[in-house]
Amino acid sequence: MTRGSRGRPRLRFVWALLALTSLLAADGGRCALAAPMGKAEEEQRLKVAMVFADAANWFIDHGRKTEVARCTAEIKEVYPAAPNLADLEKAVAEGTGAEKEATPETDAHWKKVLGDAAKGWEKIGDLRGTAKDEAGQASAIAKACELDPTKPRLAKGLAAVKALSGNKTKPEAAGLLLGRLRDADPDDSKAKYDALEAEMASSDVALVKAPGHPMVAWLSLPKGWTKKGEWDVLVTVEGAGSNFLGATRGAAGSRGSRKFLVLGPCSLSNTNALEPAKYPFYPPAVLEEWGQRRIDFDLPGLEAILDVLVERYGASKKVAITGFSGGGNLCYSLLLRRPQRVWAAAPACANFQPGLVGDATPVEDGGPPVHLFTGANDEHKDHVFGQKPGIEGQTDWAMEAFGNLGFKNVKRTMLPGVGHSSCTTQVWTFLDEVLASRK
Repeated sequence: MTRGSRGRPRLRFVWALLALTSLLAADGGRCALAAPMGKAEEEQRLKVAMVFADAANWFIDHGRKTEVARCTAEIKEVYPAAPNLADLEKAVAEGTGAEKEATPETDAHWKKVLGDAAKGWEKIGDLRGTAKDEAGQASAIAKACELDPTKPRLAKGLAAVKALSGNKTKPEAAGLLLGRLRDADPDDSKAKYDALEAEMASSDVALVKAPGHPMVAWLSLPKGWTKKGEWDVLVTVEGAGSNFLGATRGAAGSRGSRKFLVLGPCSLSNTNALEPAKYPFYPPAVLEEWGQRRIDFDLPGLEAILDVLVERYGASKKVAITGFSGGGNLCYSLLLRRPQRVWAAAPACANFQPGLVGDATPVEDGGPPVHLFTGANDEHKDHVFGQKPGIEGQTDWAMEAFGNLGFKNVKRTMLPGVGHSSCTTQVWTFLDEVLASRK
């Protein structure tokens, strides 16, 4: 770092670019991708990095620390292994002197930089497609649209979603791309995104996200769904295996002719270690930020998505919810803390900790119907991986919490011959009974 004539720090990225260039022949500079990165892609990533490096130098000369910091972040994203970026970030953070006001010239230059970088990311997406890495391709297309959301670019992205949605083995790519396009599009009308999302959720599943919260959830629509009327919702919360897609498809597959939307939130409180491989829809920074506050992530995230279902899919404001194993944490939290959103709950071989009660207050109407299912042959019945209490002891805690909070309509059943199970058949039967009693 050198100083200009007015004492302002003058950073230069030239030496960093020289170091970047040397990575073209080194495996250490490669990014973690589903398919190996070829030389063509590595060169393209370097070109995008250089766009932002050149821009950083220009903005340094024009006293715009904000854009310099953004350039540094963009280099880090497109080429995570770039050397000396930590030094650059530190220099930007420690820079002295007041930042100059943005001008039409600096704004125009930044717009051009974003457009050039977006073209580079589109080429990265093409290379990822050639490598048969659908997730990498979708991510690159989304990044291009986020940098420069022109109508032609967004239309190309939407076409990519339609193409990717035909691959039922990797719906994450289509779902994530659709959500990022929706967020990137400055147009207030989101009808085209809503229509494609509904089409995906009708044929299989769609990945739904609420504005303002990172949580996503898998949605399956029943046969004959239309936006008219009011539709029941079953929220099914997966356990420690974090197979959110499989759990949602499983519940939807056993739905039969029931007129239920099935929603599988991609929660954090359901498992012990937040392994990035199980959470391809969240950046590592999200997992790190919320790792010690998982219910604080899950509960408002689920509520936000439920609000989206009401607005976008004609869903009822009150939902039914089940949670298997570690999924009991979110299931119990919604039931105890937000009972006004629940018309029935059926935790299945579910974990419970007294801390889940949180800010819950006693219900005044006896609360919604609740049926707790456990398995007589559950390997976690008496202890969970050597720790006591097991599922039965934790269910005792849950029953005590229900009593303390005034829940009156609570039933508990140990199912003979059943192991550690989501008890899907029993859950649906219970919901049928509750619905029949309401008529």
